[in-house]
Amino acid sequence: MGGTEDSVGLKRIVFVTVGTTCFDALVKAVDTLEVKQELSRRGYTELVIQMGRGTYVPTKQSLREDGSLAVDYFTFSSSIADHLRSASLVISHAGKLI
Repeated sequence: MGGTEDSVGLKRIVFVTVGTTCFDALVKAVDTLEVKQELSRRGYTELVIQMGRGTYVPTKQSLREDGSLAVDYFTFSSSIADHLRSASLVISHAGKLI
């Protein structure tokens, strides 16, 4: 996938997607300080969360004042193809929760 190079100044984006479902547990998990710190430690620069029908609203606050891990979210998009292409890491779910 594009954007996986470790050169200085390049964006390394983590894209989290739940599709059209409600998967607040996944969104909450990636919105924790611990996960954000680990992503930053591994060199990721942005966390983008597609939260679907969920009701949990993640924080948009960057991890540090220097913006070392920028955070953004949205509910739906007409296409997530660009997000998938630009991501260095994609986190998703594998099916319906029962």
